[in-house]
Amino acid sequence: MTTTSNPQIARFNKSAAFFVALAIFAQESVWNFYDAQVPASLRQYVSSAAVIGLLMGVDNLLGIFVQPWMAHRSDQYKANGGNRLRFLLVGATLAALLFSLIPWANSFGMLLVSMIGFAFVANGFKSITESLTADYQAPNHRSKGNAVARIGVALTILASAAISFIVVDRDLRLAFLIPAMLLVIGMYIACWGLSSRKPYGAAQESDAGPPLGLKALVLDIFTSPDKRRLLLLFAVFGAQGTWTAIRSQLTPYAMEVLELSRGAAGSIGFPAGIAFLVAAIPVAIIAERTSRALVCMLGMAVIALGCVAIFFSTSAFEVSAAMAVVAVGWAAFTINAVAILWSIALHQRYLGTYTGLYWTAAAVGQTLMPALLGLLVDLTAWRYMMLHAAGFACLSVLLLLKVVRSSTPGPGGRTAEVRDHRLSRSQPGDNA
Repeated sequence: MTTTSNPQIARFNKSAAFFVALAIFAQESVWNFYDAQVPASLRQYVSSAAVIGLLMGVDNLLGIFVQPWMAHRSDQYKANGGNRLRFLLVGATLAALLFSLIPWANSFGMLLVSMIGFAFVANGFKSITESLTADYQAPNHRSKGNAVARIGVALTILASAAISFIVVDRDLRLAFLIPAMLLVIGMYIACWGLSSRKPYGAAQESDAGPPLGLKALVLDIFTSPDKRRLLLLFAVFGAQGTWTAIRSQLTPYAMEVLELSRGAAGSIGFPAGIAFLVAAIPVAIIAERTSRALVCMLGMAVIALGCVAIFFSTSAFEVSAAMAVVAVGWAAFTINAVAILWSIALHQRYLGTYTGLYWTAAAVGQTLMPALLGLLVDLTAWRYMMLHAAGFACLSVLLLLKVVRSSTPGPGGRTAEVRDHRLSRSQPGDNA
């Protein structure tokens, strides 16, 4: 019988998982409402779907540069005995203030300034929040920990839909203030709860050798013989871009195709949040027992099928049901993709940096895909938007297929992925 060198490896930190989920819920409550309602605000000044999609993606350009830089700084701060939580407390307060100013803009220029200001600050701590699961969970429990965190994200879909349905049509300024308050209150409670808990693997970071700069870590991804990290980041680019394109254009799609009011259209994703909640833990368990990369690939295939179903839907009920299918596919991808990257990181000391690079790839996709989807809508019609989105999802399936195939059979017919999973029980890492 073998025993693990670290007894913590066999324990799932439930309290840490709860507080991390609360922090991510607080963070995503503003982002989800931003994606659902800001496009409708832009439609007051811009009629082109392509321009709206571009403007909804431009703020993510900031994330391409800000997220890895701030995440790497938090890694350095943590390695020197500091705590990432300070970044979250300051960032959440500033972001909430800027977010609450968006509905007060009375001109196109003021709307852009408030949008970009919020995006700059919120991107600064987004990857730091996302890295908390890796900070406080042992490697063999990070998939489950991330599933709990993603449940926090799913709850923001429900919260955003409820605010859209109940408040938006009555008082838009109050509707924006509610997520801002959730951000501040939730983040402060989460940081208070995590401050009394010791991060996992703190002792292992002391033997990581001389610290590497952000440039060296990025170059390693491109030059290393192991291409899994590079392939995965390309897959993240496609998948995150597709999901963001669907979310950012769903409200105007429902308004144009189904002729719903702004509030009703913004709440059409309510069943998707429930579906995500139901699917989160099962897809994490399935991925741990099989292959995370395979589950991610199948998840994107489900998204493509769900988009095709929306195209053939003719009522709000049918679109809501199909969006629930899309949400299940998204759960399969988003819960497991970052866990793969954590498992194949150069060293556990750089978990924040790798999380930042993950969200950098996501930000590039989130910048380009909504604009591309909007352009295709302009060239065809709103009616065909979901068919275009299905095509994007299929491209992501092909990228993930390369990640799956990169886990080639080893001696005795076992894959490298399975061997990595067995090793993860005695050293930092996890199965891909």
